[in-house]
Amino acid sequence: MKIVETRTAAQKPKGAPFIIDSCPFRFGKQIDTAVLDLEESKVQSWPMVYILANKKFAYVGQTTSVATRIGQHCTSVEKKDFTRVNIIYNEEFNTSAITDYEHRLIGYMNADQRYTLTNKNEGMSDTNYFSKTQYTDMFKDLWEELRRLELAEHTIHEIEESEVFKYSPYKGLSVDQRVALERILAAIDGDLDRAEPIVVEGMPGTGKTILAIYLLKALRDNPKYEGLNIRILEPVTSLRKTLQKTLRVVNGLKSSDIIGASDLVKPEYGYVSGEKKCFDILLVDEAHRLKQRVNIVNYSSYDETNRKLGLPASATQIDWIIDQAKLPIFFYDPMQTVGPSCLGEDTIHSTLGPAVENPIKLDSQMRVKGGKGYLDYVASILADEDPKPKEFNGYDLVLHDDFKTFIDSFERYYEKHDLTRMIAGYSWEWKTKGNPDPALFDIAIDGITLRWNRTSDNWVGKGFNNPTIAHEVGCIHSIQGYDLSCAFVIIGEDIRLNPQTGLFEADKDNYYDANGKRTASDEELTQYIKSIYYVLLTRGIYGTHIYVCNPELRKYLSEYFPLVKRYR
Repeated sequence: MKIVETRTAAQKPKGAPFIIDSCPFRFGKQIDTAVLDLEESKVQSWPMVYILANKKFAYVGQTTSVATRIGQHCTSVEKKDFTRVNIIYNEEFNTSAITDYEHRLIGYMNADQRYTLTNKNEGMSDTNYFSKTQYTDMFKDLWEELRRLELAEHTIHEIEESEVFKYSPYKGLSVDQRVALERILAAIDGDLDRAEPIVVEGMPGTGKTILAIYLLKALRDNPKYEGLNIRILEPVTSLRKTLQKTLRVVNGLKSSDIIGASDLVKPEYGYVSGEKKCFDILLVDEAHRLKQRVNIVNYSSYDETNRKLGLPASATQIDWIIDQAKLPIFFYDPMQTVGPSCLGEDTIHSTLGPAVENPIKLDSQMRVKGGKGYLDYVASILADEDPKPKEFNGYDLVLHDDFKTFIDSFERYYEKHDLTRMIAGYSWEWKTKGNPDPALFDIAIDGITLRWNRTSDNWVGKGFNNPTIAHEVGCIHSIQGYDLSCAFVIIGEDIRLNPQTGLFEADKDNYYDANGKRTASDEELTQYIKSIYYVLLTRGIYGTHIYVCNPELRKYLSEYFPLVKRYR
């Protein structure tokens, strides 16, 4: 007979108070546990979390024997500059809880920036355990106590809305991220000179960028890879600048670890004229945004890169990467190709072959609370597949039939979540570009006027504490690669239903991205615009609110998205 242990409600944590005890830490001397308010038995054998700190740096750890572990740190040269140890005790701690709390503290303290953390990111996985929800709630109390003791500065809400938190290398990996990591590390530990390209494929929110950042940090921290030229190549200019800004506060990383495609021929990043494979490992984020020589902004710079590399004028940025990287790793979503300059699936398949035909798959949804089901649902609608209408419990999905209520809903959401933005298809001319006059506008709907994002350089981040920027409307070029608390999506007249076929089709006259439509056939433009709306409709973490300008299309989409005349 199988005996099953039953846990009762009484065994769940009740939220016991935290004791945070602080005492001096001196390199080469044993910690004086007598100054602690904790019982000797607890110091010797109770699960706890601790923070080593001085004025600038901190290190977070966990142990089942504080006295032994801190004693070990006292003999470590790496820890010699710390001056105090802060020991966190709770009578309801267990080994699973302290492992979770260690990871949480590392992630939040890194983003808080009160200290620069010296932790590595080894072994961080997002795992479940008994009563994790209750321990998550308890952590909020712990964090407020740390703020009271001036060991932290910002609130959890402020941190979670920050870019530093989102792009932190201190994230617990999902199961499929961990599998991907192990496969990549196995390839790295092989013969780099004979390595084949790797493709990591995933939908929005599956953690492609996070995995790339995690991997960069792990390789930088490991002495085995010291001396290798390892970079993240980020094709999206605004996202590249965001990553450069956020990762330079991470111990062991620097802004120059994040490069663009044209940096492949710059000596300061390791390029040697006439040499091949100057980069050992290139982690290519947003690989679907790599360019070919079609409808680009700067042809002369593109041609100069080809000349330096000794490649033909028709070479793509993937060709540049393969020419210069021993092991290129492409993080890729085939559904996010949004214009003629982006490399299409056919080009990527013909260039990468087996790597893209047998990619490492990321499936776990880490961002959108509607889950993978919501992303699949949006993709199915845009693919004209007429899916069965679905609801997504816990995900705020709303279609508005009145633009004023759409704006009112945005204002209410924005009051609670700074990371809420309005985004739209490129269905209005950008009249205000380069003109700061606040009286000018680009978009007018039902008497309400709005303007496009006045900056393409980290528009999402610059909206923090700046209501003017936060109330602008972001286009595809300012939002791809970013997350929002709630996405307020305006579907313009650039897409409509064909009255004969009942299928989506582009309206070329109402699509104002000149480079986005020049050279594109009607069928290609329709696919590009559908891909744009796929990106826009999958940005929201907690919800997506939609307004559709075309009445016929709005009526059609009301079959799939819950329509409300007034949202409260």
